[in-house]
Amino acid sequence: MKCSIFGVHMSKERSIATLPLDGGALCFHFINTVNAWRGINLHEYLSSYQEVIAWCRKVDILDEAQRTALLQYAAQHETAAVAALQKLKRTREMLYHFFSAIADDDGDTLSAAILEKFNKALTNALSHLQMETTPTGVKAVLQRDDTDLMAPLWTVMKSAYDVLTNEEHTRIKECGTCGWIFLDNTKNNKKRWCSPLSCGTMDKSKRYYQKKKEKAEE
Repeated sequence: MKCSIFGVHMSKERSIATLPLDGGALCFHFINTVNAWRGINLHEYLSSYQEVIAWCRKVDILDEAQRTALLQYAAQHETAAVAALQKLKRTREMLYHFFSAIADDDGDTLSAAILEKFNKALTNALSHLQMETTPTGVKAVLQRDDTDLMAPLWTVMKSAYDVLTNEEHTRIKECGTCGWIFLDNTKNNKKRWCSPLSCGTMDKSKRYYQKKKEKAEE
């Protein structure tokens, strides 16, 4: 794994509302719900199940009726909601390590334990997939369950499957500053940071001051 450096996404007030969506894919937006995977993580965006649903609303997954139903179920089953939140966070960390390995060397250094956990989560999510007829033809749709607090994860894992099967793995990147995972959609595939304005500027500033310090010590 690459060495850590301090990487943060600057914001006076960090919340789901201010969370940047720099991942380029739904599964990466989910992974990027911490302020940083490298260095010090200054903020946890999913500190409650209510914030999980707020994130679902922000990225527009599940419909409003299902989001409301899940919120009500969580309020009525607080212990289950706490357990679901912890499981979502553990899965998020697993997804980070999984895609970090893909970004590093297309999975050559991916641990067997992480791969096993990924496949288990993927199998569970895709077991909720079914074919339905729609106005635009037959399509794969995730079953709706207003009492399964892990339902948001099914869509996330479906996104992970789609990225792995439809995108070039060389376009899966890990930000060199904060560790966020993102899909590089640039033509030259040379994007280094999730955001050139935040992490790119921070990285350039660090390298500038490091060079300045080295020259002063000569």
